[in-house]
Amino acid sequence: MKIAPVMDPAAAFPDATHQPADTDLSKELGVSSPLEKMLDLFRSAQPTITTVWQFSPRSGWYQLLFLNKRRLLYLVPQHGNFRLMLLLGGKAIELLGQGPFARQTLRFLKTAKRYPEGTVFSFDRQTFDPDLVEALLAAKIAF
Repeated sequence: MKIAPVMDPAAAFPDATHQPADTDLSKELGVSSPLEKMLDLFRSAQPTITTVWQFSPRSGWYQLLFLNKRRLLYLVPQHGNFRLMLLLGGKAIELLGQGPFARQTLRFLKTAKRYPEGTVFSFDRQTFDPDLVEALLAAKIAF
């Protein structure tokens, strides 16, 4: 017998019938949040970025950022928090290991989940570092 997935009680947008708008995300994150500012700067620097909302029965509505058809990151809004995840391949990680964020990259690699497609770098409100995330995105775009 299959067990139905349980919705995360912290999910910001748990209603499967109501897809949130970008303004709803801004309200949930806070317009002045460092994440919102970083995303705005990144979107202005990369005008071909698109966003897509998807629904998960475990985490509610979450947002994907694409550059052309390439998936850049996952953003899962939560009440008072968020989860931001990036999946990087070996070449991008190697590039980061040679740059100014080498130490932070090595620290994240110790606990990061690894999949055949790459390594997941995950952040929340406490661990979010806009400069590091921008470096991760730049490395991802480079490869």
